[in-house]
Parts: sequence; structure tokens; C-alpha cells
Amino acid sequence: MRKVSVILIKKDIVGRDDEMDFKDVLASEHATRKFTDQRVSEKTVIKVIEEAQKTPSLLNSQPWRIYVAEGEVAKAIRKDHEEKALAHEEPHEDFASLLKVEWDTFPSKNMATMSETLDYFLRGESDTFDQAQVKLFNAPVIVFLTIPKKSPAWSIFDLGAFSQTLMLAANNRGLSTMPAQAFVKYPDVIRKYLDIPEDESIGIGIGLGYPNKKATINNYKSKRVPLDEVLKIKKDI
Repeated sequence: MRKVSVILIKKDIVGRDDEMDFKDVLASEHATRKFTDQRVSEKTVIKVIEEAQKTPSLLNSQPWRIYVAEGEVAKAIRKDHEEKALAHEEPHEDFASLLKVEWDTFPSKNMATMSETLDYFLRGESDTFDQAQVKLFNAPVIVFLTIPKKSPAWSIFDLGAFSQTLMLAANNRGLSTMPAQAFVKYPDVIRKYLDIPEDESIGIGIGLGYPNKKATINNYKSKRVPLDEVLKIKKDI
């Protein structure tokens, strides 16, 4: 294990180094809910994180820390998570208090629409989605992002910006991604294997790898709200 502002557990296998047009990166990005066992090269993971480091932040605070689980460590985290999930252990995320708010009508409507369309897409196989979460999507690489517990709310925005940059960079290098709250449900498991200090809050986990093309669940793509429902441009007083 070595530290590069990042904690990595070493693995090998070369990823794709050619780059895509940005419009193609955006068009092809979507959540991958089942990965193959194909290994991802550490070289590719490091390049992705180096590119994500270009993310802007409030006053250049760069509050994020990155911990990467690969190989046996990723397997151990997935196994421990599955055991806790199947035992119905109550999640206790570091950001738990943020998850207990009452959602406004607008995002609630969007989430309900996704739930309905996903159920229809899977046609009675909705347990496939739950199983994917329990198994942490079989992600061969899991990137955990933290911020100091002594952080302003703005640092959470910075963490989100870093997450999106990281996912776009990964997609640009031929990797698929899965950002999910499921990864951080049991922070004690993550700390057990990655030695994350108690004064850091584990905000999000992002799975990296290659998609299982035989998995129906990977073909689902959620729709976006029409632009005229979210955009307002005003020119005249």
C-alpha cells in the first residue's frame, strides 16, 4: 500500500489510453450496475485521479482525499458489506444526517419516475437492482472520497464536482463508473481496510471497471428532465 494523496492497493492490466471527443464522453456516461471481473490497471486509475485533481474548489481548498480499494481489499469490502446488508444491519453513513431530510416535490417526482421506469424496464426482475447493490455492483475498483469532518457545507459541493470530473475522466479512458450511496453505508468496513482517519467523513464511493454486457440492468438509462423545466434565462429588466 502506498500513498499518493491517494491510497492504492496495487493491481496490473493496461487500460485504454486513447481519448474520446468530449461530446462522446458525455453521451456515453451512465451508471454501470454490474461490472465484470476484468482487472483495471493501477496506471489507468492514477491517470484518472490526476485528471480529476484539476477540479476547482472554494478558495482552492481541495478538501478531498482519495482512497482506492482494488484486488483482495475490494473483494473483502464487498464481502463484508454483503454480510451486513443480508443481516439487515441499519446503515450508518458518515453523511447520514444529510440523507434524512425531506425531499422537495420536484426531485421527489424525478426519483419516483425513475423507480417506475426501472421496474418496467426490468419487467418483474426488480430484485436484480437490489442484488446489485448488495454485491456493490461487483466493482473491481472502488474509489472512496472523503472530506475533513471540520468542513463547511461548500466542501460537499466541491466533493461532488470532483466526483463528476473523476467519472468523466474514467469514461474518457474506457472505464465505466457507478457512483452510489450503497458503497458508504457501512463506514466501519471501509475504515477497517483502508485506514481512513476518524476525522474524515466518507462522502461517496464510486465503482470503476468494465461493464458486464450480458447484464440487462446495464442497459437501463434514466431520462433527463426537459431543459425548459430546469433552465431560466433572463435578459431584459
